[in-house]
Amino acid sequence: MKKNKILLYLMLLFAILLCIPSIQYLLMNRTVDGFDAYYTYRLMKSNNEMIGLLSGCIVIGLILLFSLCYLVVIKKEKQIFQNKKQVFIWIACISFIFMMILPFLSSDIYYYIGDSWLSSQYHENPYYTSVADLQEKGIQDEILNNTGYWKNTTSVYGPLWNGIARGLVSLSFGKVTIALFVFKLASYAVHLAIVALVYKMTKSTKCMLLYGLNPLVLIEFLSNVHNDIYLVFFTGLSFYFLLKQKNIYLTMISLAFSISIKYSTVLLVPFVLLYYFRKEKILKKIGYCFISGLAIVGMVVLLYLPYYRDVSIFTNMLVQGQKYSQSILTILLIKADKKIFDSINFFLMPVFVIVYVDMLINICFDKKLTWHKCMKIYNKEMLIFIFIVLSNFQKWYLLWILPSFIWQNKTMRKFTLILTLTAILPSISYFRVEGDPYDIGMTYSIKVLIFAGILLMITYAKNICHKIKLERKI
Repeated sequence: MKKNKILLYLMLLFAILLCIPSIQYLLMNRTVDGFDAYYTYRLMKSNNEMIGLLSGCIVIGLILLFSLCYLVVIKKEKQIFQNKKQVFIWIACISFIFMMILPFLSSDIYYYIGDSWLSSQYHENPYYTSVADLQEKGIQDEILNNTGYWKNTTSVYGPLWNGIARGLVSLSFGKVTIALFVFKLASYAVHLAIVALVYKMTKSTKCMLLYGLNPLVLIEFLSNVHNDIYLVFFTGLSFYFLLKQKNIYLTMISLAFSISIKYSTVLLVPFVLLYYFRKEKILKKIGYCFISGLAIVGMVVLLYLPYYRDVSIFTNMLVQGQKYSQSILTILLIKADKKIFDSINFFLMPVFVIVYVDMLINICFDKKLTWHKCMKIYNKEMLIFIFIVLSNFQKWYLLWILPSFIWQNKTMRKFTLILTLTAILPSISYFRVEGDPYDIGMTYSIKVLIFAGILLMITYAKNICHKIKLERKI
């Protein structure tokens, strides 16, 4: 057992090495005011292209080593840990170190802080006023000045997120450094809550590790502080109330809360309702699902009411979907005419809706419907939505399916795990000194799929070789 625990100490070491530049930066500057985090964070301060790429290689290399240890720890979980308490403590320790790493692959957190600050401090409606609007009026302060790339954008998130963010930023005293770590501490607490929730649902320490030490989770939820962690939490909570408590009302409230962070959970709602009412006759099942769906929509609308001025408030979140970045289809913007891209993109959503509805109809008439089957279909639909339908792909969107992947069969779970492990690899391009981050990221999702495909082929080849060896022995 002691020998196997070396893997955990190695993971701890790799996390500390990734954290050292952040600690060094904070000790030298004592603030993140003016910290240019958007794809420029390096281990060594230099404008030299080779130094930038070397930094990227070191960072990605450390993440790869961490990921390798992570896979072995999952495989030898029974030999390494004596009980769930040990698992939780190790997850808490390693996660804390990742929380201390400054955001180095995304600047979204500064937008969250600035957007919520205009609401908390200046009592402006974030759905109708942007940080840039305030600055044009001559209002300047430390937090607003650090909003960055998204300062011209009004809120693109749901009302519950705006409420949470407003509460968090109110503890910052107007200091961007304090605000950053308040948001980080909140994400850390939610992360540990999800780990505990996973165990309550599965009674599996392996599932705790699968989520709790996943490198993409640690980097995107704790280092880069993406608010998708709250979506994952409320989605997981809805599963807990559905499967363990058998309480449809609390399930519906949790789903409404998740939608009120980001709209993507809407795709999950029909699967949950059809499963819960699976034993009812067809007409009753459809009726109950329809009424329950309306109730969930009603709860979301109620959360919007304090911000409401006109119907445009409900379409603000669609701004994200209108951007073209990193999805598979963006290759057409490089290799083909934009008209071809627009034509294909125009038909994608209707085609997806038709396929999605067809799947729901099949589930509706399935008399032997199981939760595993529901989640298998939902995960496939969500992956299609993330990689193909969304014109604005971001690697942390892959984490939307983590609450449901723990119920998948071994093959689907392995595929999802490989996707999350390979999603960070193309980020090495962002350490380049020269080049537009938008252009660099245009084919990001394609690279993710290529890396995942290579790793899958290696895995299958290894399995085939193992089977051949066994047959020869027999």
